[in-house]
Amino acid sequence: MNTARCLLLALALAVTQGAGAYAQQAPQYLCVKLPRANLRAGPGTKFRVSWEVHQYMPLVQIGRTGDWLKVRDIDGDIHWVHESVVDARIRCVTVAAPKANIRKGPGGQHERWFTVERYTSFRKTDEQKNWVKMEWEGEELWVYAPLVWPSGDSS
Repeated sequence: MNTARCLLLALALAVTQGAGAYAQQAPQYLCVKLPRANLRAGPGTKFRVSWEVHQYMPLVQIGRTGDWLKVRDIDGDIHWVHESVVDARIRCVTVAAPKANIRKGPGGQHERWFTVERYTSFRKTDEQKNWVKMEWEGEELWVYAPLVWPSGDSS
């Protein structure tokens, strides 16, 4: 009976540790908080600029070296960014489709306000079914959720 209890305890411990490791692997989404930011090919200003992005560009943190964060962008490309230019508390999205209609309300029946191109980024404020509520210069905007990245509550 002692052997069976030890095996059950070991199994429970392994499952618990495995679940903890999985939870730690959840993506850490970041948003660029400055008007512009340089993403770099390595962790430091001596590395070439690989992409200049605008405010509210979402990134996924996948590593860290000192004050530099290793990140993945919408296209899956890997870059480095200094921690001072991003914030995990801000929620943001970028347009993933070639173009997206920005509407005045959550639904295709609402008036189209304007159209934006891929990589246009916004601060996300809410979500309603398949629609993302965003803010831009004090205005409330809506976009169809499948047209932006990241989707769902992750951003």
